[in-house]
Formats: sequence, C-alpha cells, structure tokens
Amino acid sequence: MATDYLKAIKEKFFGPSFPKKKVLVLEGGGMRGVFLTGVLQSFSDRGYFPWKMVIGSSSGAMIGVSYASNQIHIARDAYFDKLLKGNFIQLRNILKQKRHIINIDWFVDSVMEGDEAIDVKKLRKKCPVLITVTDCREYRPPETVYLNSKYDDVRISLKATAAIPYLYRGFVNYKNLNLLDGGVLDPVPYRKALSMGFKEKDILVVLTREKGYRKKKESFWIKALYENYYRDREYHPLVAALENRYLKYNSILDDLEEKHTGIDVIYPPHEFKVDRLTKDEKRILDGFEFGIRAGIDFLKSKTWKKTAE
Repeated sequence: MATDYLKAIKEKFFGPSFPKKKVLVLEGGGMRGVFLTGVLQSFSDRGYFPWKMVIGSSSGAMIGVSYASNQIHIARDAYFDKLLKGNFIQLRNILKQKRHIINIDWFVDSVMEGDEAIDVKKLRKKCPVLITVTDCREYRPPETVYLNSKYDDVRISLKATAAIPYLYRGFVNYKNLNLLDGGVLDPVPYRKALSMGFKEKDILVVLTREKGYRKKKESFWIKALYENYYRDREYHPLVAALENRYLKYNSILDDLEEKHTGIDVIYPPHEFKVDRLTKDEKRILDGFEFGIRAGIDFLKSKTWKKTAE
C-alpha cells in the first residue's frame, strides 16, 4: 500500500516513470502489423518516445516511420481504409507476370503524398529509423541492407522493405541495388541493434506472432512458384534463400527467447487472428485493440517493476 501511495504521488508531480529503453525493433507481417500500430498508438497517446533508434522490417518499418514522425494515425488509418481496399491486395493478378499481387507502390505513394502524408522533414529530425531491405544481386547470395530515414529516400525504402517476393513483381531499384522485402533475411532485426553496441536491456522488440510461433518449411506449391518466377540462373541464390527462410526466422526467434533473455518482447495474444492478407474488418479492429492493451500493459508492468525496486 505504501508503495502504491508513493507511486501515485510521484506520478502526480513528475509524471509516470516509464521504462528507459533506447531501441525499438518492429517485426513486419503485412496486415498483422495492425497489432504493432495498436502498441505504438498506446505509446504515442502517453508521450512515450525514449528511442535513440527504431529498426523495422516490412510493415514494421512503415509503422515505425509513422510513429517516429509523430503521425501514428497515418498507419492506424491505413489499416482501416487503404489496406482494406481492392487497390492493395489483387489476387486476380496471380497469373499475370507483370502485375503486382500486393500493390506496394500504390500504397506507399498514397501515404507519402497529399494532406495526410508522412512529414519527411520532421522524420529526419527525429531518431533514425533503420529500414531493412534485401539486396538481391545477380549470381550472389542476397544480403541485408539497412537504409536510414535520415539519409536515404524514405519513399523508395518503404517500397523496398515491403516488396514481398513474387507478390511484388520485379525488384525495387535503388543505388544500383535490386531490393526486396527486408523480412527475407532479417525479419526481427534486434541483432542489428546488438551489433551497434546497444545492451539487451536497451531493446524492446514488438512481434506480430504469438509467443512460441515458428515458421514451417515452404510447401511444394510455394517453392514451385518461386522457382518458376525466379527461374533465371542469376536468381538461383535468391530462390535458395527464400526456400530456407523458415530456418533463418526460427533461428532468430530461438536466440531471442533462449539466448538474449534480457531483451523485452511484446507478443500478440493467442486470440490474435490476423494473417498477412486478412481483410476482415472485425479481425483488424480486434488486432488493433489487442495492440493497444499490450502497449498499456507493457508500460504499466515496467513502471511498476521499476517503482517497486
């Protein structure tokens, strides 16, 4: 009771004692990113922005950019409007070799232009957002590249990080690089933060899969799609990386949960039922609300722990 009283007095005069973190890492996942949006909406509502760096992959990068520019509403509104429209997911293009199945170009252009657009000038003044992309050079194994919101073209970076192989036709070309989805090799880029010298205690990871989830090996049909679409010899290393992507992903999560236990992680609950291409409005709303609650619970639990200590 005394601890509760002191905590209330402290928060009244000095504000809540939120956790002192430095790096925010955001997993991608297409429509599953609505969970991330809910988490960051709860952070934004409470003025929680302690970050020295944000690192995001795919939709996680898009949401991270919105949050860093103090415009999380752009990501939130996208999940309830633009991403549910027929212009974004076009399954009828599966058999059309030159038509995108997921129209990343249209989506990114729509959030980078107009009255409700990402404020790039404001973004460049905030902490850097590292945007993971995969460089698919001919005849070479693909490599992860980290584009920087302070120096690189934000529009192109966001297109590249979300350009899902096969679902996005061709590559995003930038600085002599052939770029695709950052999630191919580094879907949860916390290792980048560690390599830059940040401590485990400095890092918060927000995932879009429940705790314990692991990817399964690609099905025969998915492998056949990759092998047919990227059938030219110069892209065989890319096909190999795509077919072994599940091993990379599972290794990253194994290390996160078993080796780097000092990193805080926010997971969606088991009730979270949003997939990469979900267009069900009720599930999207539920996913957003799950994120809101998870963000609030994180701030409360960490504040309580710090105060109690």
